[in-house]
Amino acid sequence: MPLPIPPEPRDIKDRILKRRNACSGSGCDAFAVWFGNEVAKYLWDHWSKELGRVGISWQKFLAILGNHTQELIDWAIKGTLRWDDLVKIIASETPTGTAAAAQERRGGILDYLG
Repeated sequence: MPLPIPPEPRDIKDRILKRRNACSGSGCDAFAVWFGNEVAKYLWDHWSKELGRVGISWQKFLAILGNHTQELIDWAIKGTLRWDDLVKIIASETPTGTAAAAQERRGGILDYLG
């Protein structure tokens, strides 16, 4: 079952920006997006049942998300990545994908390729 794309958590994004603005140094962007695991918890709240069914635990999910720190920064701090695109990138590393990606493929040649 494809993963749904949850609504953009603007409150979390605002808190990330506040943390980033209060910090100075080379690691501030990563600190700001990872503090409290807010994005991870938000996505886990929306996807935990589906991910659990395919064997992805909270720890595995954190490892997947950890590969996308730059994308989190691009979304929350730089504003160069849309939420929907961020979620599709993250979900593409799970066996379930996203509902939007599955819908985009429906009826096309990709349905027959695998």
